[in-house]
Amino acid sequence: MFLALNDIPWSEALSNTAIGIGTVFIMLIFISLIISCFGIFPKLEKSMAAKKTAGLEDKAAPLSAKDTAKKEANPMDDAELVAVITAAVYEASAAAGLSTSRDNLVVRSIRRAR
Repeated sequence: MFLALNDIPWSEALSNTAIGIGTVFIMLIFISLIISCFGIFPKLEKSMAAKKTAGLEDKAAPLSAKDTAKKEANPMDDAELVAVITAAVYEASAAAGLSTSRDNLVVRSIRRAR
């Protein structure tokens, strides 16, 4: 039923052991190389993101310069800015006790405070 130690050739047993241990060590080395690459991946992602944002900034720079020039030329063209300033003026006048209806409140000019 059981095999005796004399029935298995020692050379075959040693070769099987060597192949098994060698395979394990090769896989451990391979896994350690993969784990060491994890430190490289974030650096690659950062450099790729930097290149991508630099490319987007280069494309967007002329457009943003045009938009900035338009906004500086006439701030009344920016509807959002006018709405925010109008709401701030309305709230400030309401807090001061002035009775101003929303229909009569008009912002005629906007100047930058110094």
